[in-house]
Amino acid sequence: MSHVRKTARGKRSGGTYRREIARSHGPSKPPKLYIPEQVGFQSPNWGSASAFAISCGLGLAVAVVLGLALMVFIGHGGNVASASGGGPSSGSAGYGSLNHPKGPCGNAGQAPCAAVDPGWFPVTSASPTVIGAAIANSRNFASMQGQFGYVGLDVPALVHSYSAYTGSSYYDDDHWVVTVRDASGMRCGIFDFVYDRAHQRMRFSSYGVITSLDPHARMAFPYTPSPVAVTKLEDQRRLGMKTGTQAELIFFPIDPSFPGLTSPVHKWTSGGESALNPLWHIVGSDGHDYFVGADLNVHGQKDLPIAKGQP
Repeated sequence: MSHVRKTARGKRSGGTYRREIARSHGPSKPPKLYIPEQVGFQSPNWGSASAFAISCGLGLAVAVVLGLALMVFIGHGGNVASASGGGPSSGSAGYGSLNHPKGPCGNAGQAPCAAVDPGWFPVTSASPTVIGAAIANSRNFASMQGQFGYVGLDVPALVHSYSAYTGSSYYDDDHWVVTVRDASGMRCGIFDFVYDRAHQRMRFSSYGVITSLDPHARMAFPYTPSPVAVTKLEDQRRLGMKTGTQAELIFFPIDPSFPGLTSPVHKWTSGGESALNPLWHIVGSDGHDYFVGADLNVHGQKDLPIAKGQP
């Protein structure tokens, strides 16, 4: 029994020794390397050169600014001297220049300016025959004849201003409109004249060219005859024209902000915005006003897109 215990102690002692040897010969940590700190070196001459360059740049900038200021001052002084009479001016002074007239007339020491000639010419009657003769003898008709090649004119048509009070004679006065023909009998143009009924005079307003491809080249103005307009009133409203009245051509100042003007449903296409594209005004047998335009639709007065402020 004692031998067994001894042997056991010997084994325990040997095991302890082996464990100690294993611990003493285990893997060791690698040695820590020492890296010396690097220290930069700067030459003292570099700082001096940089400071010198900066000083030179600042000096150059200051010199440029002072030079520009001097040039502006000298130029301003020259202008002041010229304006005050202290020196001769290098340029020629014309109308509108400083201390010079603003035109050849109407200024102090000048003759009064001639009145602007609007081109009115007298008419002795509102008869279409008399009006046609006055147009044919007018200055504008004669001066444009060689350029556009017309040789005759149709019967002029009176287009009434429809209760417009704008302050512009174009809208406030009536118009006479007439188409003209070339040597072949085709319509080649259309004249528009403003008619001042109160003073029995007219003036040229516009001329429009009609080409041979235009459907209107074979039609005299107005392009929709009055009997056609009366028939449309009968067909669409079951009304006739009031007894003792007649259809009249009218135009009016159209309202640019009319809400239906650009609407795909209520777009206005009947015309009436100028004397060259008038409406027929018909008083119906019921006493109300009706209007027939280029699209041959019948409208009431409330439908007209008249400019705001107009009746």
